[in-house]
Amino acid sequence: MLEVFFAFVQLISLIFIFSFHNFVRAYVAYLLGDDTPKRMGFLTLNPIAHIDLVGSIILPLIFILARSPLIIGWPRMVPIDYNRFRNHRRDAILLSLASIAAYFLIAFISYLLFKLVVSLSLPDKIVIPLASLFQYTTFISVFFGFLNLFPIPPLDMGIIVFLLFGKSMDEIQRHALIGGIVILFLFLMGFFSKLFEPVYSLLQRLF
Repeated sequence: MLEVFFAFVQLISLIFIFSFHNFVRAYVAYLLGDDTPKRMGFLTLNPIAHIDLVGSIILPLIFILARSPLIIGWPRMVPIDYNRFRNHRRDAILLSLASIAAYFLIAFISYLLFKLVVSLSLPDKIVIPLASLFQYTTFISVFFGFLNLFPIPPLDMGIIVFLLFGKSMDEIQRHALIGGIVILFLFLMGFFSKLFEPVYSLLQRLF
């Protein structure tokens, strides 16, 4: 029963992370001149707009129930028309930087909320679920921020690097599927787990 509870909490954490992250991407794209995400209903924190059945629920749940130390998944892709940006290359880079920053912002806020909850004199039946939620959200958000620092499209740093080398977004998006397969392969081989270990140890000390 306890295992089911923590699996549920992790899934809720992931859904919240994806929803907030997608909202940030949609909002930044809107500020940069593209109203496509707003018109398509992505400028919202409502999880229904952002959740992909396979990438946000089924696949992460498989990893959670398999007791994987890390979770991988994805939300619905925010529809962005890069041609609407005032400066195509610069603004695309700014969007990817904001996308990476969003994960670390979520982690920071969640960590502060964790500290707040455990400092209050509340019943365990309130503290345990909330503290678990904020702790999982912190760990998972940091991992996704860390993951997106790898220069492999469609990860954000991969997009930034390819843009800096003169590639267009159309070219980058054409390679996104191959990049996604490579990322999943590296994840299953434990490549990211090994590199994330020092970060995970640091986070554990903070809690």
